[in-house]
Amino acid sequence: MTLFLVVLLFLVILAAVYALWGRAWAKRQPWAASFFAWVEPIELALYKKSETILLGRLLWTGGLFVTAYDSLAVFVSSLDLTPITTRVMDAISIPPDMRGLAVTAFIALLGRAITWLRTQTTKPLELVAVPNELSVAASAALAQAEAAKDQAVAVVTKGA
Repeated sequence: MTLFLVVLLFLVILAAVYALWGRAWAKRQPWAASFFAWVEPIELALYKKSETILLGRLLWTGGLFVTAYDSLAVFVSSLDLTPITTRVMDAISIPPDMRGLAVTAFIALLGRAITWLRTQTTKPLELVAVPNELSVAASAALAQAEAAKDQAVAVVTKGA
């Protein structure tokens, strides 16, 4: 069970790093083009290629695990994850009296990360979620939408 939680925690951290920094960096690398061509259908299905939605879904998936545990703990009184959470908190050297604060700070950091990702958003979700392979007409429409967005931002910025 402990190994499962460690692997799960590693995957969540890896997905968060990918959502916050890794994906944007990798998209600029020429060697990653084949990877993104392969992974694009998965990104579209899971989170519409939006890092904000990816991080939000990671958050609600974690909530589902907590809810499932709490629901199961009502019926199985011997189910106690305290030894596992104690080991995790001990491994990262969080004193016992600060553990509640650490969890709260982690949730606040997740909220801040989602807010930061929102400020990085430059297109509507419908435009982010389009496949990379587009027709000429669709590519022209996307370019026109991008130009209109840039113009609108410039007008609003001047007026503010």
